[in-house]
Formats: sequence, structure tokens, C-alpha cells
Amino acid sequence: MNKTHFALRAITLFAFTLAISMVANAQATRTWVSGVGDDANPCSRTAPCKTFAGAISKTFIGGEIDALDPGGFGTVTITKSITIDGGSTFASVLASGVNGIIVNVAAGNGNDPERRVTLRRLSITGTGNSGTVGLRTGLKGISISNALSVHVENCYIQAFSQEGINMSVAENLDTLSVKDTNIQNCNVGVNMVTTTGSLLGLFDRVRIEKITTNGIAIGVHSHITVRQSEIVNNGGDGITVNAGASDSTVFTEGATVSHNNTGIRNGANGSSVILSNTNIQGNFTGLATAGGVFTSHGNNEISGNGSPGTAAGVIGQQ
Repeated sequence: MNKTHFALRAITLFAFTLAISMVANAQATRTWVSGVGDDANPCSRTAPCKTFAGAISKTFIGGEIDALDPGGFGTVTITKSITIDGGSTFASVLASGVNGIIVNVAAGNGNDPERRVTLRRLSITGTGNSGTVGLRTGLKGISISNALSVHVENCYIQAFSQEGINMSVAENLDTLSVKDTNIQNCNVGVNMVTTTGSLLGLFDRVRIEKITTNGIAIGVHSHITVRQSEIVNNGGDGITVNAGASDSTVFTEGATVSHNNTGIRNGANGSSVILSNTNIQGNFTGLATAGGVFTSHGNNEISGNGSPGTAAGVIGQQ
């Protein structure tokens, strides 16, 4: 009886191991999508899938999904480290009534310690009238709730009724890096908040424009650097530190913040905004503070605003 029981357990264990092996072998480190693909395919170069959602289940942790040709590849939820690359073609995500891309790479998977997501060369668009908030049906362009680092590169994000990019996390030292990207016609350009630890934002050569409210908004424990970027023609603040974010910092280098309602608002007592080689021009109000500190490197251009604002330490020593 014991021998029979042992044999059954051995067979069960072998079958389970074989099943896990088959699943792992079914995944590839690089998969492909095509406008004429099929999600029933293995997502190989010669037999591509149709959507990002279809390809992600067939892509190993840390792998990459590439677009072969132009197409709309659908919304997707990302739960593991991965790169999605639109390549040199027009690769789009069209979102109607939903988020474009959800990033939710939760902690606890020992096979995925980096929890890193890269989104590259994608057009992420909400449906509806991009110029009218009430007619935009897409929710958030990129919604991030879990991940250690998210990299958005060479992307075009537009026409969402909420945020172009929203990072709302509860971990320490999470990073959002946005490079060579255009965000326009959303309710908020980028929103970054965390409830635990600190959050780091890096913006290089980013253009944020025609936003209904704020271009970049940060909450408590958030620290951002904005380099060689343009934040222009937005209905609210170009950059804003939310009230209560008393330990947050903003550093601008070679940025242009113009034609917004307020150029930069430091809305929290104790927060810090450091300006270097930054143009703040043509805003209704240049700089505004509710107790936060502005510091100048002495090489900024703050002029042509309807009101210069009340940022002590900057006005007069730009």
C-alpha cells in the first residue's frame, strides 16, 4: 500500500514538473505582433500575434514584444518585467472607456526581482474628441500601480479624460523615467503620488501641452528632474507641487514653462523648487508659492508673465 502511494505521488510530481516545464518552454524571450497576426499563433517572427495582450502571455519575464508592421495592438495589462517596442513602424494602443496600458508588477515574485517595464515607440490614444474633456472616452494613458521602474521612451500619448501618465504607488524608491515623449490633450499630463517611501521622476526632452489642468503634478515624498523639456499651453499649472507635499523637490534644467495659467506652483510649506537655465515666460502667473521655497542658479529667464508671482529668492535674481 505504501509503495503504491509513493508511486502515485512520484507520478503526480513528475506530471506537475512536466507541465511547468511545458509552460516555460512555451514562452520566448522575444515575441512579435503584426497587424495581420493572430493571437492563436506562437508570436514568433514568422507567426506573430495580433495584440500585445496576446503576446504578453507568451513572453518570458524580462523579455520583449516587438511590432513588425503598422497596427493597432490593443490595450494591455503588464504584470511582469517586459519591454514593449513599437519599432520603426506605427504601433498604436487605442483605448475606449478604459486605460491604455496598466502596469501592475507586484512584489513577491522571486523570478522577477527587477520589476522593470519599458514602453518604447508607441502611440497611446484615447478615443473621442481630443480637444473636449467630456468627449474623451479613454481614462488613463499609462496607469502604474506597482513596479520598481517604468521607462517611457519616444511615445505619443493623447486624448485621455484623466492622466496621460499616472503613477500611484505604495513602495519606496520607485522610478518613472520619461524621455523624448509628447503628452497632450489630457486632463492631467503626469501625476505622481506615493504613500510610502520616496518616488523619483526623470523627464528628458518631454513636451507636455494642451492639458486641461496641470502639466506635471507631484505629491508627498516625490522628487523630479525636468531637463530640456517644454511644458506649454496648459490650463492649470505647468508644474505643481501639491499642497501637503512638504518634503518634495523639483529641479529644472534647460526647460521652458510657458503660456500656462501658472508656470510653476510650489504649493507646500517645506518643499523645494530649484531653477537652472529655465525659461518661464508668457504665463498668467510666473511663479506661485504657498510656503515652499524657490531657489535660482541665477541663469533663468522669468519675464513676460501677466504677474511675476510671489517666489521669494527668485524674483530679482533670476
